[in-house]
Amino acid sequence: MQYIIYDLEFTVSRNARYSSEIIDIGAVKVVQGDDGLYVADTFHSFVRPSNRPVLSTDTVQFTGITQRDIDAAPLFPEAVKQFVAWLGTDSPYYLCAWGPDDRQKLVSHCRTHHVDLGWIHNTNDIQKQISRLFGSGGKYRQLSLSQALELCHIDFDGQQHRALDDAINTAQVFIHLFDRISLVNNAADDEENRGSKLVYSSPEEEQEHYSPFGNLANLFKDH
Repeated sequence: MQYIIYDLEFTVSRNARYSSEIIDIGAVKVVQGDDGLYVADTFHSFVRPSNRPVLSTDTVQFTGITQRDIDAAPLFPEAVKQFVAWLGTDSPYYLCAWGPDDRQKLVSHCRTHHVDLGWIHNTNDIQKQISRLFGSGGKYRQLSLSQALELCHIDFDGQQHRALDDAINTAQVFIHLFDRISLVNNAADDEENRGSKLVYSSPEEEQEHYSPFGNLANLFKDH
């Protein structure tokens, strides 16, 4: 069994007419070895947006991704094709991300670009599970990745809000707590009517329509 820990970064837009687009894909492949789980391989690709190819100042500031990075990158269909080829669909795997937004945006992009969804299965939101592990009395607060790393006594390695770095750090938490995590089997079409959410939203904000720039203080919290 392979455990694919992936992370996506999106454009940030003040204009509600434009949906955020994936601009960065990072993933690590976690496998079982003689001494336990370990990171066996990594994947990374920037993605050139198709609707608004020029990055906003806010996107560059938030992610650190530059226009030069994007101009040399493939469009989403080619980037995801490379990702799936790296993933390898012949062996069983779980797709795990920190929070629900990445899965929702991935499915949404695949549908928009007419990319087959068959490879998106066994998806798991490990943020929810790990937040519950550190809760008490049946109550929990949603942890950021940085908070989870701190609770696991693991130092953050790399730059926050860069897809591969976030995926690597998420994998470290996943490996550390693996014996306490329960993974589920599913398929992308299991939630056919489930809409995608705006990125960088808090649990309270997800319950209502809002602009992600309504509160700039919250924008620069890690996810």
